[in-house]
Amino acid sequence: MRGFVVGYLRIAPHQAKALRTVASITTDDFREIARKLSKQAAPSIRASALLDTVKELSGNDEFSIALCTQLVSLATFRRVEKVSSEVVWDDLFEGMRVAEFADATIAWFDEVRVEFLSLLECESVRLPAKALHLSTDFQQVFASANVITDVRPVFDGDHASIAGAIVTQTLRIQYVGSGGQGGEQEVSLALDLDDIKKLIAELEKAKQKAECAKESFGQKTGADIFVIGEETYGFS
Repeated sequence: MRGFVVGYLRIAPHQAKALRTVASITTDDFREIARKLSKQAAPSIRASALLDTVKELSGNDEFSIALCTQLVSLATFRRVEKVSSEVVWDDLFEGMRVAEFADATIAWFDEVRVEFLSLLECESVRLPAKALHLSTDFQQVFASANVITDVRPVFDGDHASIAGAIVTQTLRIQYVGSGGQGGEQEVSLALDLDDIKKLIAELEKAKQKAECAKESFGQKTGADIFVIGEETYGFS
């Protein structure tokens, strides 16, 4: 979760909506879902598997997406900040008070505190959160990219007429930095046609190597494995 402030979590609008959706079912139903999820026999590193399980237990897609996004987000926050589940819970609860959640919603979460903490501690949530953290634990993380194509005129010696023109390509990469370099940043690189061909070839090779590594590692170890990007942590 972003926006950590000492004493409480600053809750973004989309998170507030998700938390209210979580509180839309009865506390008894939530307890039963938490009990079954905490005892899951073979938890997966995949967030999609967590979502499928909650959907099966609740029969409510909207609730399932809201719960899973918040659980994985909070468990990842706990891992990154190296704090206990109790600290995360207390800061979340205080954040809901600061955000002026309805009294009924705050009372609902207060009533299921024990069950919510059990979910933050269970492997079904901890494993996808750990996978998410490991997949983004880099100094810079790619955000987006685009190529700008320009036509630059070549003037004659007197600058009185245009003798011709050249076409240039600029690759602009947006990335998110970590630590003191947080926030989105950008770098621009000039490319010629050979550069573009080399870049395309390298990206194609990267896809092939990822699939080869995934297949080979999976076959040798029998462990679950996926390539970063195959799992959608926004559950969209």
